[in-house]
Amino acid sequence: MRIRALDSIRGFLLLQMTLDHFGRPISYYLYQCFGFFSAAEGFFFLSGFVGMIAATSKATKDPSQGWMRRRAGRIWVYHALTMAVLSVLALLCIPGLVPYFDALFEHPVQATILGSLLVYTPMWLDVLPLYVIFLLVGSFVFPLFVKAKHARTVVLLWLPSAALWIAAQFGLRDALNSLFPAWVHHGSFDPFGWQFAYFTGAATYAWWSRVKAGSAARVVNALTPFLLAVLVFCFLWSHEFIGLALPGDFWVSKEHLGMFRFFNFYVFMLLICWVVRVRQGLLDFRPLNTVGRHSLDVYTAHIVLIYMWFTVVPSSVRYHLPWSVVLPLSACCLLWGLAKLREPKPRIQ
Repeated sequence: MRIRALDSIRGFLLLQMTLDHFGRPISYYLYQCFGFFSAAEGFFFLSGFVGMIAATSKATKDPSQGWMRRRAGRIWVYHALTMAVLSVLALLCIPGLVPYFDALFEHPVQATILGSLLVYTPMWLDVLPLYVIFLLVGSFVFPLFVKAKHARTVVLLWLPSAALWIAAQFGLRDALNSLFPAWVHHGSFDPFGWQFAYFTGAATYAWWSRVKAGSAARVVNALTPFLLAVLVFCFLWSHEFIGLALPGDFWVSKEHLGMFRFFNFYVFMLLICWVVRVRQGLLDFRPLNTVGRHSLDVYTAHIVLIYMWFTVVPSSVRYHLPWSVVLPLSACCLLWGLAKLREPKPRIQ
């Protein structure tokens, strides 16, 4: 069962992340434009939410959720091929790529092994490894969500994820990273923190499908004006329209998915869910829908485009109008074209 609006939202988030990575001037207006959070939180949350929908629909034919392990393997292959191709290009013809893979060239054996194990991740190559990990863990957790008969059981199953997220705020990742050589880059996202967005997305769908939909919807609908007020306040605060000191990094850290950062995002998500329930068509856009359905291919291609942007495109183009706007937008059109090519061909009757 696919919800077209969710595919469209995921497509929008993908293109927003792409434009964010291209840098200014677009990222100045687009990055964290709704508050103290970015498109990444929504993408991870929706992946867990949509994954739980798929797990529920496939539970009868595939109770062990083996499809999740197969998808994890496919994403691992995408990641490994991307790293291999880019590092070869760095050696052969694009010297600008070399600094991004210094550790791999200086420690080829160790970096290859640690890269295969998803411990070493060069810049911009750290999100796909997280998906591999979350899918592998999810293949054991999601069946428990599916088997849960009551909403309170779903909450109990979700609590370890919350506990791990809280531990992430107090240095859990740093303690484990200290076991590896200093040259190993572990990525910009703390997996112990960001797993919370993914599994909260899964738990949200599992919980919602087990409560009385009418009563739960009434509660959320009643809260909508308050949630909207909170979101507006956070928007104004984050953009410094309110004379309050901004929250410290502990609360809004992107690396660890800070507590206030996630709270701000979850309020936004609840409002989006309200729109989907009340007027789903408002968020259903065919081009974005196409991008969202092929998120793996689009995300992988966007990584390559970002590397090319920062290593091949001269700074005289990259940092000057109109090219600094026209080329990123053209890249989004290219990604849509790639997704369109991945669409199944209609059968001729």
